[in-house]
Amino acid sequence: MDKPRVLIVDDSKAIRAAVAKVIRSFFDTCEAADGEAGWAEIERDPSIAVVISDLGMPRLDGFGLLQRIRSASSQRIRELPFLVLSGDEDDATRRRARDEGANDFISKKIRGVEAVARIDNLLRLVQARHDLEASHQALKVDDDDQMWDQLTGAFT
Repeated sequence: MDKPRVLIVDDSKAIRAAVAKVIRSFFDTCEAADGEAGWAEIERDPSIAVVISDLGMPRLDGFGLLQRIRSASSQRIRELPFLVLSGDEDDATRRRARDEGANDFISKKIRGVEAVARIDNLLRLVQARHDLEASHQALKVDDDDQMWDQLTGAFT
């Protein structure tokens, strides 16, 4: 089975490498040095399942990347789990990230087990949402007019 692909976006090569090393056993990783490069990678690579991003970066910061993802026309991109890779952001910054659509926060000093668990939990939630939508569509019969009595609206 293929490993889920995680995009790590940070302007520090050392931080990207450290996060990749921590999660590499369970996830396939790719990296980008800023939000613009991250956005290009997301558009180019449909196998990306999770984005981990710093907030403070040149060109396009993490908030800008998050906004682009959440307003994308593609449902695949719009629903990508987004984890903020945080240093010492204050509560207001974290609240803003959460309000703008971030799913979770991980510390730049995170231990491997915690990072893997958080990413895995987000992937499970995404899969559960897709399964629920598929079940709903499979059970949906209300768009077939022949199955409903036109006068009473009852199922026939």
